[in-house]
Amino acid sequence: MHRTCDFCGDPYPTWTLVGGEVAAVAIGTAGGLVQNFGHAWAACATCQTYIDDGRNDKVVDRAVQVLGFGNHPEARERIEQLHLAFLNARDPGRTLITTTAWPATAITARELPKVRDRLARFYHGADNLPTALVDTDARQQIAAGLNRSRLFWIDSDFTDLAEYAAQRLPDVTISRDLMPSTDGLLVWSRPVTGRQIAAASWTATSDGWHLVNYRTIGGGLDGKPLQRLREQVGWLGPMSTVQVHEQHLLPGDHPAAALLATWLLVAQQAAEVTTAEVDKALRKTYARTNRPAPEVRVVRIRADRGATPPSTRPASGDPGRSQTSRFWVSGHWRNQPYGPGRAHRRPVYINPFLRGPDDAPIKLSTTVRMLSSRKPNPETHE
Repeated sequence: MHRTCDFCGDPYPTWTLVGGEVAAVAIGTAGGLVQNFGHAWAACATCQTYIDDGRNDKVVDRAVQVLGFGNHPEARERIEQLHLAFLNARDPGRTLITTTAWPATAITARELPKVRDRLARFYHGADNLPTALVDTDARQQIAAGLNRSRLFWIDSDFTDLAEYAAQRLPDVTISRDLMPSTDGLLVWSRPVTGRQIAAASWTATSDGWHLVNYRTIGGGLDGKPLQRLREQVGWLGPMSTVQVHEQHLLPGDHPAAALLATWLLVAQQAAEVTTAEVDKALRKTYARTNRPAPEVRVVRIRADRGATPPSTRPASGDPGRSQTSRFWVSGHWRNQPYGPGRAHRRPVYINPFLRGPDDAPIKLSTTVRMLSSRKPNPETHE
């Protein structure tokens, strides 16, 4: 559902407020009309900043300006009546809107410890989340998990590979050895999949894990509203969560598919993991609170996996036929046996490769494939 700020019409509402039940009655010669505005209103970050500061007049001014009623004193008066009828009866508290499609905001590897700490503080705080997303016990578990989590930043090439692989992911059985750490927060260099997922976290519980997807928030804001949002919430807003347990089967089209694909690629040693330089001021902040210096792991494609040797195997389903050309086989998943007695199966990603005799020409195609092993600066995303 596409929502806007109920005060000014801003397309990026941030909070849901509960106040007075507001209705407007219009009476004319032909009869009357009642418009019910309800008791739950959405507020954008700017309007919420004015409300927090007790400047309801600024909320009205912003609405009048945005709606183009600056030269109509009577219109301003009517808008003020509606706003004050709601705000003067407002209940304490507010709920973060998790469905707003914010513009993407880049998060660098160096920023990741601060992003994690702000997100954990939000979970520990008093601001509400939709009850369908996270209940009280789960939020405290996730907050505690974030505080002890390992941090992973996925570079642009590996992000491309993970997104492509996630689109073809088979059903995956969750297991402890699938995850690169017991608790973790993972950020891709850009949002992935059509859901625009920017990050994901996993938190161990007594009977499994909480998996949470996040989008970046605050894109396009500046000044005090942005500063206030960063202080109160941070850079990431939860989108969805699921609780899983050992040997839980998740379908390949699950919202956590991008996270699962990234885990699987790391587990099959397709990744090269290095450590990012963390801001000096941030290290000092951790030292003052007797916390160990944060460590951010940067995940890239392994340099020795950038190409796959040509295969001389004949085409599948025609073992006796002599091949006169080589052709590309697209990247795909294959179930590989593992564990005691090789009784379990785990998807393993097979990179695109050439099939056919070594000396045969490559069949022409309009498709271009690239698997890069370059090492870009994680701060520039280039």
